[in-house]
Amino acid sequence: MRHHWYDKTVFVIAAVFNLSTAAILIFRPDFVLARFGISDPMAKWLARSLASSVATWGLAYALIVVNPVRFREFVRLGIVSKTFFFTIYAVAFFSNAIAFLAFIPALIDLVLALLFAEYWWRTRT
Repeated sequence: MRHHWYDKTVFVIAAVFNLSTAAILIFRPDFVLARFGISDPMAKWLARSLASSVATWGLAYALIVVNPVRFREFVRLGIVSKTFFFTIYAVAFFSNAIAFLAFIPALIDLVLALLFAEYWWRTRT
């Protein structure tokens, strides 16, 4: 399976997006929580714990760039993960529980999920 520059770019962008989001969740959780209107001090710990999952996915996307054949299943799991994330935030947004600014990362994840699905389909043989 040939790995084109386009494919590498998609997964590099996904890795950078996840790793930078994880960094924000670790170092500036107040920034994220303010978007949701949450001021509970314990929420910072929950946001920071979420960062471990987000960072792990970022590393998984980086591994796809390095070896797309060996880490191909991460693509399928990424499609599922990003679709779930989008769905949860879409329900919250359309029920007026969160503002559009808080919904933007979910929209980015939806685009990435679609690009991952396109990659998965195109490289299935």
